[in-house]
Amino acid sequence: MRESRSAPLEFVKQALDDEPAPPTAEELAASREAAFEFVQQLARDLSDGKFELPPFPDIALRVREALNDPDVSVEKIARIVLSEPVLAARLLRIANSALMRRGANEITDVKTAIARLGFEMVRNAAVALALDSTFKAPETGPLRQHIERTRHHSVRVAVLSYVLARRLAKDSVKPDEAMLAGLLHGIGRFYILMRVDAFPTLFGHRDVLEDLLAQWHSGVGRAIVESWGFPEPVATAVDEHEVLDREHVGKADLADVVLAANLLARRATPEQAAGAELATVPACVKLGLDESVAVGVLVESEEEIRSMSQALGS
Repeated sequence: MRESRSAPLEFVKQALDDEPAPPTAEELAASREAAFEFVQQLARDLSDGKFELPPFPDIALRVREALNDPDVSVEKIARIVLSEPVLAARLLRIANSALMRRGANEITDVKTAIARLGFEMVRNAAVALALDSTFKAPETGPLRQHIERTRHHSVRVAVLSYVLARRLAKDSVKPDEAMLAGLLHGIGRFYILMRVDAFPTLFGHRDVLEDLLAQWHSGVGRAIVESWGFPEPVATAVDEHEVLDREHVGKADLADVVLAANLLARRATPEQAAGAELATVPACVKLGLDESVAVGVLVESEEEIRSMSQALGS
């Protein structure tokens, strides 16, 4: 029997169950003061050039450097992947996901998986692993809940970006690149959350923390993505994925796809409102994504989205 929406619904239910009690007026004031202090510190660091960007993780760097060689072989990439067992296992899960699997036979060999998926999907798997290792949540505490919620959302945006690009923007956006941009779109949130851990009072009022994240995460994310050497279209998608009124000449671009995926990823069910009227969002108009199409994509691709999200580690 096909699983329905239990996974995302269970996640949402757990998130709601974990919500703290409403803060007192004193706690709210302390949260706002902490937010102001944090923003001042972040602004000083950016202004003084002391903004410490996380380094690009080693395994992802090795994969990227190898893929920069146009003559690189499947054998060489396989050796790099096999040197990191977690990456190898993740790549096999991706190859056997409902979104990527072809035929009834399970793929158990990394070389076969790479040949089937292509090098760009190897890069995506390495980036997903890099995000996990760079922004590793503590075992307990409020930070863990926020990091895991962000990770779950980022993976879902990545998979939805792939699906939307493949179905609605195949003439202008590569699905593998859309998945990459989706994986990276929330990197600024990860970074800010890790730094906010030094201001624990901020976790006392979620609205204050969310306002801070909304104001800063896209710009911080762009800075990290640029420092990691990703191309300009990916940096633009990270920077503009919440600019609902963004317009440009021509067909739908990478940022349009990630923006639309980000809207759809907020839904607990396919029929739930996305928080914006799709017909009024230029990116959705370019994609031909109205409510009817959106529900159709989510329902028809439900099993693919679920299995690929699990494969990527969400």
